[in-house]
Amino acid sequence: MQILESSLVERIVDEALSVLEKTGVLVEHDEAFDRLVAAGLTGNSETKRITFPRKIVTEALASAPSSLTLYDRDGEPYTTLEGDKVHFVPASSALRILDRKTGEIREPRTADYVDYVKIANGLKNISYLSTAFIPQDVPQDMADAWRLYMVLSYSKKPIVSGAFTAFGVPRMGEIMSYFRKGRDDLIKKPLSIFTCCPNTPLRWGEDPISNIIDCAEWGIPIEIVPVLLLGMISPATTVGALVLHTAEVVSGIVIAQRIRPGTPVLFGGAPASFHMKLMTNPMTAVEALQVYCGYAQIAKYLKLPCQAYMALSDSKLNDSQAGAETGMGAMLAALAGINSVSGPGMLDYVNCFSLEKLVFDDELCAHAQRFVEPVEVKEDLPTQPLIDELIREKHLMMSEHTLEHWPKELYIPGPMIDRTNWDQWEAQGSKSFKDRAAEVIEECLEDYDVEPVDPKLHQEIRSLFVRTCDEKDVKLPATDGS
Repeated sequence: MQILESSLVERIVDEALSVLEKTGVLVEHDEAFDRLVAAGLTGNSETKRITFPRKIVTEALASAPSSLTLYDRDGEPYTTLEGDKVHFVPASSALRILDRKTGEIREPRTADYVDYVKIANGLKNISYLSTAFIPQDVPQDMADAWRLYMVLSYSKKPIVSGAFTAFGVPRMGEIMSYFRKGRDDLIKKPLSIFTCCPNTPLRWGEDPISNIIDCAEWGIPIEIVPVLLLGMISPATTVGALVLHTAEVVSGIVIAQRIRPGTPVLFGGAPASFHMKLMTNPMTAVEALQVYCGYAQIAKYLKLPCQAYMALSDSKLNDSQAGAETGMGAMLAALAGINSVSGPGMLDYVNCFSLEKLVFDDELCAHAQRFVEPVEVKEDLPTQPLIDELIREKHLMMSEHTLEHWPKELYIPGPMIDRTNWDQWEAQGSKSFKDRAAEVIEECLEDYDVEPVDPKLHQEIRSLFVRTCDEKDVKLPATDGS
């Protein structure tokens, strides 16, 4: 799906490069500023703005890989992000969870996180995991690394993660290197994608500039995720927003490539509209969805894999709004060919995570993936023989053609999508959304079967936490969350 004429894509990119050449970005970290200037970028020592000559931008775009292969915990190839291949991933970094048993919104704990990893690991249409929410029962200066550790403890799948502080990436990189033969092996076989968010407009604060430099040095793939607010800190119009968005992403690409050429980078984003009456920032607003689909086109024009915060909801609960916003976002993301879609499970402006929503969204993702499968001739042209059989038999239920093709062509969803009629629904117990979600969640927990991490490795990682934590006498939850 394309929403921009190809000539308009070229004009947007050209305008974004002009912005980078003339205005550049503010770097709010003296050491990083000096390092980027030393790496060949043009900097103004008074204003701390870095500008980007087109030649350097062109070189950086050429050195950024057009695809990214992620490896699992054991170092085996897992999946490749390229072309129009779509992966759905839970959204990340919520501050609260919707308790599936009590219905209350509360602070999450490590035990909640362990359940999340076990459940998400068993969902068929969630490609890999994210560090979805932030446990509050650990020191917060290490919460980013703790989330990563919990995923690695309970799943072999790759991870979307990121650091909360300017010093967070090296500790997280060291943890991941324990699952490889060392740092060089981690670069060869990346286990995670880290999110780095420039500060709109055209600014890199201390934390994100430190993170992107550290990620490049560690060879950790980066998704650059500007958070535009249309009408507030971004032009209100789609084209204007896309110019600013592109400039911010490309600035990050250049920074990463100047530090370490060949660093994998995803053209990402989390744009939102600014609600002029409520002063909220809906990420599922229709104009925001246009920006998502627009920059996916730009990413493909630049031959880069892309990421987006879609297939989520701004609603507070698992209601009709949540279903509509999530389903629309999932379908548009699949149609646009976005490679890594961060969203399933998330409510309330990415502030609240719901396991019930996650298992429902797993089905929405399946529908979106099924819709974008190529339509091909499958022994149905010429169609006259099938028509003749239909007229003769009055149905095609037992046709050889039907028996061969219906298992793949006619997708049958799991229990989260209700396809019963009223009588069937009553006969099966009149199960509500919550009833069905509870059954799926319990089934995932019962079926969970991932080889545990070696106890010696657990001890090594936990020693790292104790050694690097600011708090004295830090007490860490057990690996089972207790």
